Amino acid sequence: MCHSHELQFSRLNYRDTDSETNRVDIDLDQTQFRHPRVLRKRLEVVEMSSYFVYYFPARLETKLQHLEHRIRLADDAGKEKFHSYEPSFEQRLLTLEESDKIRAANLLNVTRQLSGLDKMHSSMLELLESVETIENKVDKTIPDLKSEISKMEFGSAQLTSTMAIVKEIQDNQQLSVKAMSSGISAMQDKMDTDRSRLLSLEMQLSKMKNITDNHNDMHKNLSSDILTSFAANDKMNGSDNVTVRVSFPVTMQHLTRIINEYNAIRENLPNDCSEVRGPSGLYIITPGESLPQLTWCDQDTGAGGWTVIQRRKDGSQKFNRNWNEYVLGFGSAEGEFWLGNEAIHQVTRDNDTALRIELVDIYGQVWHAEYDEFAVTSQADGYRLHVAGYHGNASDALEYQNHMQFSTIDRDRDVSNTNCAANYEGGWWFSHCQHANLNGKYNMGLTWFDRSRNEWIAVARSEMKVRRRVRT
Repeated sequence: MCHSHELQFSRLNYRDTDSETNRVDIDLDQTQFRHPRVLRKRLEVVEMSSYFVYYFPARLETKLQHLEHRIRLADDAGKEKFHSYEPSFEQRLLTLEESDKIRAANLLNVTRQLSGLDKMHSSMLELLESVETIENKVDKTIPDLKSEISKMEFGSAQLTSTMAIVKEIQDNQQLSVKAMSSGISAMQDKMDTDRSRLLSLEMQLSKMKNITDNHNDMHKNLSSDILTSFAANDKMNGSDNVTVRVSFPVTMQHLTRIINEYNAIRENLPNDCSEVRGPSGLYIITPGESLPQLTWCDQDTGAGGWTVIQRRKDGSQKFNRNWNEYVLGFGSAEGEFWLGNEAIHQVTRDNDTALRIELVDIYGQVWHAEYDEFAVTSQADGYRLHVAGYHGNASDALEYQNHMQFSTIDRDRDVSNTNCAANYEGGWWFSHCQHANLNGKYNMGLTWFDRSRNEWIAVARSEMKVRRRVRT
């Protein structure tokens, strides 16, 4: 009876142990490993289960040995009764054998479960090591990831800033295009106005030319009439003298009227652009005692009032001219031209004129040279140059040619051993040729010496302009 109770207790303990193991297996199967600490706790549970599994077979083996010992004692003590109880004993023995088979099967299952737990334990250790390795890699990678994220954020900020700048540039370009469109329209309107003014000026010039031609014709007729009158006076009698006396006063009246009209037109014309009250453009001026001249007035530079006396920009005008052509002037005031030495002399003869020279070199850089004093003497003195009071960024190249007379291909007045005007194909106030020459052959002879850099400026465009000095 005692053996039966121990056997039942052993089975009960085995069943409890088996259910606990199964519960642990179920928990292990159903739980997700989210952190190494959880894995460590579950590993401790598995180790406890493994210990119990190791411990249970030893206990079961002890109980079996004890049971066999008691069976042997029962066999020794009850050999006499064996035959009387043989049927029930055989039945119990069969029951015990069946129980032993069951226990052996259970032991085999426990051994298999123990082997599975060993594998699971190894796998969990490997998994833990893998998790720790991954954690270490993640810990090492996090700074790099943070750095990359910072770089990406910085790049994104730069891209956003660049996009904003591009958008601003596009907006500015659109505004510039609109401004250019309006500017082009304004320029077109101004060009139309200039054309109409030019036509008006041409009509005035034509009228003045007609008046001058009429004046010349009247002068010739007057001279002819006077000569005819004197000749007739020697040959004719007193009655013929009456006809001469009548025709001569009529001719003088016509001549006086023409001269008065011409003088009235001259008096209404400005002497230079300082007397012009209008926008930049073409105007007829009468510099001193010289003939009326068509020139360009610059009202935009500084305070305005600049009379342009020279311009080079595209080589469309030939500047290799003789003395008389430079005296009278040539070219178109809208493009390339020279106002004329006599007109320049008349504008500057009172020595109260400033000169401004604007240059653009072949690289597009802008230069300027300004002189507070500028004057050109009369033709009798060879249109000698006088400048003083330089300031600007182009260097004082006229210093080398100051007080020099004007030279042309047919009037060599320089101090060089060669004819500078002939060699460089343009008239100028030459001394030793090339310190400054804005009237030479285009794309070859337009130069201005920059003393600060000790080299010549290759001039692509030039403009010389004068105005009355501003008194302060």
